[in-house]
Amino acid sequence: MKKKGRIIGKANYVFTPEISSSIGSIHGSLLKQDESIVLGRDYHNDSRMLKRAYTSGLMSTGINLLNLSDCTFPLLQFTIRRFGASGGVYFSAGHLYSEDVGIRFLDAGGIELSQSEIQKIVDSYNNYPQGVRRVDPNEIGQITSIPQTTDVYIKSLQQFVNKKKIKQANLKIVVDCSYGPSGKITPLLMNDIGVEIIALNTHYRERSSSPVPSINTIRNTADIVKASNSHLGVCFDVDGSRILVIDENGLEVNFEDLLMLFISYDKKIQSSKSNTIITTPSISPIVKDFIVDAGFPLKQVENYPGEISRHIREERACFAAADTLKFYFPEYAPFSDGNFILLKILEIMNLQNDLLSSLTKGFPKGMKINKTIPISPEKIENVHNRLRELADEKKLNYHDIINELKIINEDAFTIIKLALYRNAILLSAEGDDREKAQKMIFELEKLIKEV
Repeated sequence: MKKKGRIIGKANYVFTPEISSSIGSIHGSLLKQDESIVLGRDYHNDSRMLKRAYTSGLMSTGINLLNLSDCTFPLLQFTIRRFGASGGVYFSAGHLYSEDVGIRFLDAGGIELSQSEIQKIVDSYNNYPQGVRRVDPNEIGQITSIPQTTDVYIKSLQQFVNKKKIKQANLKIVVDCSYGPSGKITPLLMNDIGVEIIALNTHYRERSSSPVPSINTIRNTADIVKASNSHLGVCFDVDGSRILVIDENGLEVNFEDLLMLFISYDKKIQSSKSNTIITTPSISPIVKDFIVDAGFPLKQVENYPGEISRHIREERACFAAADTLKFYFPEYAPFSDGNFILLKILEIMNLQNDLLSSLTKGFPKGMKINKTIPISPEKIENVHNRLRELADEKKLNYHDIINELKIINEDAFTIIKLALYRNAILLSAEGDDREKAQKMIFELEKLIKEV
């Protein structure tokens, strides 16, 4: 049930309401009585059910709750810091089709707890109910709703970019909100700063067998960008913490180009060359060299929950990026926020008075080995789920990115992604040793044929 620093399980089977309530009472017992915790969730009923059970467990230990109901993960992180809460808890099923629900635990800085801290909760659960605090009825925690938080959050985001410049640019963008809580935030935010928006999938939809966003919704976004002559398209992850970016030509902008875009053109980063930039170890050697050549100290950190955020505070870093499409701007917050990433891109486009494809065109590219594997149209919608299942079965080290998997070993890494404009899987491998990269392509091609 514990996976990669989070507690995850199939709702109503492995992860029952009784278990959720018990974990809530364990979590509350680790805090001081009368402290406050912020709770949030995605739209799904299983997340809602487990959150309510968790609420009862926390309240029974004398912990007060600030209830956000359905919200994005960055909004919950913002609220913790805004109200000075002792931490937070978020329930989400993630972007892949699954009957699993996961809990994310956060500290008073809005940063996810470390694996060792999560293990304390798991160990306490194994000894349940030993160590659980129950308070008298008149000391049971209170639950408070905070309905104006979204408005405060939208205004706060704008304080860290040049809103006036963005408004003057008369930009038009397409945004796929992926049937998540971003649909209640991003259209309002864009309207507030004067950006014309075509908003897609802002409503709640029951889970289907496809990832969210799926290859078809990404393709729709790209097609609408081109048809409407928009300047940009983005597809949000369901929790709002990251975005897939599509340029004005309807082409995906990869992680490496976005990272180099921010380093090259963000004024705050450019004025902080004595401060460290933090990345994950599996980024391209070309990008590592780009950061060092630009004059920044570089530190590489494994992408475990909360790990990059903690190192941002320790190193006083000026910027951080994880190859799961997460970007961290410490002047705003030590965590990744899809809405803030979007604002930064819009600000750079305006200040440089140029389109995204032109701004990223001249960045260095790694030497990659590529392979295209055709796939039938009826299989393409669910192939991402199956590839991830296969990676788990084969115990491969991988990062799950919105439209791709990044398979990692010591010598090379391989990207597996779905093509936007053909029914095919695209493989690209990069490493210090070309022969080993070619071998990875060959081995992954055999695995994909199993799918």
